[in-house]
Amino acid sequence: MNNENDIEFAFCWFDKDQWQLLEKIDPEGVDDSYEEWRKNANSAISEFEKRGQKIIKVSIKISALQNWCQENGLQPNSKSRSQFAAMLAQIRNENNKT
Repeated sequence: MNNENDIEFAFCWFDKDQWQLLEKIDPEGVDDSYEEWRKNANSAISEFEKRGQKIIKVSIKISALQNWCQENGLQPNSKSRSQFAAMLAQIRNENNKT
């Protein structure tokens, strides 16, 4: 039986340029600065890892996120970003099995 510690959690990861693009498309859904976002993201990852959970950082390209959101009728908000990251992590995992 699987438990929560067997699950890999996908975590959206942005470089500074991509974060600045994200800020333009979802200004209410991001921290005040890239540095603040990165600090908060690393803190959240540390908390997951302290509980024994596995985290996969998924590098997000805003253009790909926007295309995927448009194809699926979604807004590029935190919920859709999480879904997109989970999908990319699953694809990466499946590709690594072959």
